[in-house]
Amino acid sequence: MRYVLSIDEPDEIIFSTAFMNRGGLQQIREALEPAAAVTTIIAGIRNGITSAQGLLAALEFGCTVLAVDTGSRNVIFHPKIYFARNASTARLVLGSANLTIGGLNSNIEASVTMTLDLGMKDDADFVADILAKIAGMRADYPEHVFSIADAAAVAALLEAGRVVDESIVAAPTPGGSSGNRDLDTIPKMKLKTQPVKRPAMPPAAAAPAAAPAAPAAAPVVASVPAAPVRNQLALVWESRPLTRRYLTIPTGENTNPTGSMLFTKGAMDDIDQRHYFRDEVFSGLDWHHDTAPGKEHMERAEAQFRLIIRDVDYGVFTLRLSHNTRTDTAAYEQSNSMTQLHWGEARPLVAREDLLDRTMYLYRDETDPDSFVLEID
Repeated sequence: MRYVLSIDEPDEIIFSTAFMNRGGLQQIREALEPAAAVTTIIAGIRNGITSAQGLLAALEFGCTVLAVDTGSRNVIFHPKIYFARNASTARLVLGSANLTIGGLNSNIEASVTMTLDLGMKDDADFVADILAKIAGMRADYPEHVFSIADAAAVAALLEAGRVVDESIVAAPTPGGSSGNRDLDTIPKMKLKTQPVKRPAMPPAAAAPAAAPAAPAAAPVVASVPAAPVRNQLALVWESRPLTRRYLTIPTGENTNPTGSMLFTKGAMDDIDQRHYFRDEVFSGLDWHHDTAPGKEHMERAEAQFRLIIRDVDYGVFTLRLSHNTRTDTAAYEQSNSMTQLHWGEARPLVAREDLLDRTMYLYRDETDPDSFVLEID
């Protein structure tokens, strides 16, 4: 992208991408903003990835923004073309990368870079053909390829569900399921690039309310169906890189695993780990005090956890939770975690060295207080 954007005195820059979000645009912001006045970004929407924040960022940077909406989830606008030209030269990158953090940083992508001499007929004809096809797409499909002029237009697309809110972390949709954890032990591929952490993103603003319209006959429509399961799940916790302690992997032959994991702050620095999990994440469970002598300060509960490891669904497990209610202990005064998860029958699936240094995510089903998803990836 920077190669394309660094062309001297550009007359025109066109970026065509299937998916775009603000996190991706931030990766090239420094190079993009000086050329934004001559840059047109064409992004696909209605694909579950292009975000309202991404479209807003392109507008804020000063770019012209076009959206492509095919009107169907089965037909995706998918070309990745990054083009720039000045009076004598054109630069072109054709490849697989989208304008997302994954496309520009953490995925494995491939691209071809071309430098074209506009003084040569073959090169000039090639550039003219690319520009003609882009212009032809707008002319042939004016209802589907349209300009996004301002924040209000973005908000309207968000309200219509045609773009996503990047502040909402998508829950996992596993690519497969298995009942045998031993069949998948491949470690995570260590790439040469330095991963970029997903930036915190403020919620996208909704479209302003329209003025009341004159009463009209109510249309006969079916009731709005429940949101897909993925959209019912809210990310409530993210770990730091997993250690043996999290996964209850013994550190030596004479070490006995605890079989449980404390819910710590993890990557969420703004929570009070002493109360957050009991009072917010798991507040809807049926908690009860332990009746054993000396254990009355311990609260116990059970919940259903679907376990997804490296995009494979291993099913639902009933796991126990414990919470220490005492506030007069050294552990409490030192702000240590007071809530733990007991792995139970799920322990053989997680007590694996191939999961060390990965990240664990906890999602809560907003429609069922007893149901959660634990993902390790």
